[in-house]
Amino acid sequence: MKEIQERNVDAYIYLMKLDAEKWTLLHDGGHRHGIMTTNISEALNSVLKKAKVLPLKALVELMFNKLVKYFHQHREEAENCVYPFLTRIFHKFLQIELKSREHKVTTYNPRKGIYMVKSPIRVFGMGNNIYILRLNNKFCSCGKWQTYTLSCSHVLAVCRENGSRTDAYVPEIYSRQTYIKTYQANFHPVLSENFWRDVPFNLTFYPPNMKKERGRKQGKRF
Repeated sequence: MKEIQERNVDAYIYLMKLDAEKWTLLHDGGHRHGIMTTNISEALNSVLKKAKVLPLKALVELMFNKLVKYFHQHREEAENCVYPFLTRIFHKFLQIELKSREHKVTTYNPRKGIYMVKSPIRVFGMGNNIYILRLNNKFCSCGKWQTYTLSCSHVLAVCRENGSRTDAYVPEIYSRQTYIKTYQANFHPVLSENFWRDVPFNLTFYPPNMKKERGRKQGKRF
């Protein structure tokens, strides 16, 4: 127990020395769109899960081919999309819009964009919550608008109340055109080794003899 506490203290001291903007959603200024730092590393581990024991050349070749395939699929998806946003974003937007129809909006100051939104009563006493919305500052007390930058149901409810365009509060990063620009890069096939230029060094690597044991290891019981 003491060792765990010491590790937690060390981790706290380490994090406090770093800029909070680089590792917390609270201080990122709304630039990460709800993506935590570990999401990217976990996604990369998942993609390369079966390739970790491959030789270096095979590993690089696999990563390159996966990258080419990934860009091609997303480029096709963006070019064939018929919505102003990506298909999955547009469907999510419709779900949020459907949810917003149940909210009740009270206007406080339309010039300053201040509204109060009340959610409906749910079963088991849930719902019936009050949220403060500052439309001009892109702020909602639910926190979803600031974290994900995609309009929450309270924003869409206010847009319906004051007659504003709901898509006006969807950031450009979710648009179809931005997605096309992201995956517009072109990759070129790699020539065979016979056409490679000579390098002034030799790279020799022997992977370790990794053998998976049968069964699952059981931890010690105390």
